[in-house]
Amino acid sequence: MGTQQFVQQVDPLCLPVGMRVGPWRVVGYGGRGGYGTLYCVEREGQEEAGVFALKLAIHPGDERFEREAWLLSRILSPHVPRLYAQGVWEHATGAFPYLVMEWVDGEPLYEWAARRNPTERQVLGLVAQVARALEATHAAGGLHRDVKGPNVLVRRGDGRAFLMDFGAGHYRGAATLTSKLLPPGTPAYRSPEAWVFLEAFRRHPTIIYPASACDDLFALGVMGYRLVTDEYPPSTDPGEPGAEVWREGGAGPRRPSELNPRVSRELDALILRLLAVAPVERFHGEALKAVKALEQAERSSRPEVDGLLFGWGAEQRPCWRSLEAVRLAEGRDAAAREQFVQRQAEEQGERRGVGQDVSARSEVERGAEGDRERSREAMKSAPHRARVRVWGAEAAVAGMGLLLAGVLGVWLHRGQWVAQAPSAGESRDGGEGAVGDSAASAPLSAFTPEAASESVSAVGLPLPEQPRPGQRKPPCNKGSETEIRGGCWYLLGATAPPCKADAYEWNGACYVPSWSAQREPTTDLP
Repeated sequence: MGTQQFVQQVDPLCLPVGMRVGPWRVVGYGGRGGYGTLYCVEREGQEEAGVFALKLAIHPGDERFEREAWLLSRILSPHVPRLYAQGVWEHATGAFPYLVMEWVDGEPLYEWAARRNPTERQVLGLVAQVARALEATHAAGGLHRDVKGPNVLVRRGDGRAFLMDFGAGHYRGAATLTSKLLPPGTPAYRSPEAWVFLEAFRRHPTIIYPASACDDLFALGVMGYRLVTDEYPPSTDPGEPGAEVWREGGAGPRRPSELNPRVSRELDALILRLLAVAPVERFHGEALKAVKALEQAERSSRPEVDGLLFGWGAEQRPCWRSLEAVRLAEGRDAAAREQFVQRQAEEQGERRGVGQDVSARSEVERGAEGDRERSREAMKSAPHRARVRVWGAEAAVAGMGLLLAGVLGVWLHRGQWVAQAPSAGESRDGGEGAVGDSAASAPLSAFTPEAASESVSAVGLPLPEQPRPGQRKPPCNKGSETEIRGGCWYLLGATAPPCKADAYEWNGACYVPSWSAQREPTTDLP
């Protein structure tokens, strides 16, 4: 069976280790979202450049990848993954676009907080970094439209926050890929004005809600509220209990300090300002103003800013942390910091050793433009979806803003809240799909790659000395996983060497890595 036939048999949702996607070779699994599967990859022939994140479309000819690439290529921020290349993977079922981005080895924000007892200064710093990412996004003419904890990764080693998943993003003049009244997003993070707009224009055949920077900032406020209280503010969905607090003259959400007395008045005020009912009160829609306010609070010399945000208990529960779990996380953090510093020193030494200012990653970037051009050519022949023209002119946007302001005042005053309720059992961070490049660090293992029918790489690979990128690390699941060389592995009990392409040989048996669990979709598809 030839290589081409094997490629046609491979499921695009589950590529085996060693599989090539263009010039990129899969070395690990990162997770799966609503429209993309994430893999950890190396560029063949340039392994010294390190690992990258490759997001492969679930559906052939998916135009969202071109839109996401446009955004990522224009956002300049240390808190947004850098785009290195884009291309199209040819398969028997169609042309699947992909993006290659900076690999972020981190934990989703809420998981990071649940495993630690952060100080107020740490929380302010992380929220400020996400605001920095939004400021850069808005400066590039874009919107994220799905800001939430699961879409923020805290990088192991240096604690830097990264805003991920720009597949739900939008920019002025971009094509709208669906005819839904509201843009993609997660219901728990929608602004009050978005729901009011839905009710007012529910029966309009073509109009679409003009999301703004104020929507991103409101979602940032929901994220901050959840981060310091372990709870969400009342839903803004008028079909949900408690939504009346968002009406004009309503009480608004409870102060975070009412749920967690360790939250200071200053942090209270910042979060509530982001959650203001009136969009203009959210820092006038300017993320940079939010950044400055958050960073000023972070630099404060107030004693409470360095106090722990949560109490200690025998088990994990809202506003309480387990001392044992936190100590375990702190130990892992220390080891990750040591590895990170060592890796940085090695990379700097390599650059000095060759006497060049350009690193190995720059070599990878040289091929990015060629990849993009090939991607554009391949996408021209892919099936296109019907497009809906968006509000492109500034005059139209301004007019819609005035119309929305009038509608908001009328409907909030009348208190007539009617909207679509989320489906039963829907989680606050889920239910409307996800995009999928922040799923690399789920806590439990639930994915084992299937054995390939034909080898695409060397047979009988020796077990590596270090865990593979994205592989689970101890503690491993008892009874199902084996701890070997700092990683968790599955024993293929019915298989003896020589092992197939996605398995490794160790002590006369075959093993496959235990990857981090795939995440359920959490964002509406755009």
